[in-house]
Amino acid sequence: MAKIIIDYEKCEGADCAECADVCPMENFKIEGEKIIVCNQDECSLCEVCMDVCPNEAVKVEED
Repeated sequence: MAKIIIDYEKCEGADCAECADVCPMENFKIEGEKIIVCNQDECSLCEVCMDVCPNEAVKVEED
């Protein structure tokens, strides 16, 4: 199982939703101006969300 962590101090939210756009498992959703982790149990540990985040605000680790 994976643990997805968003550092909201670095995250630009809905203005920069690249992680939500590229996640093949649809583990992110935009709620207002904030990106929320959902379906965390579905994470395949591909780390594409980490790769596309320009602010390095997303971290994926094995739980």
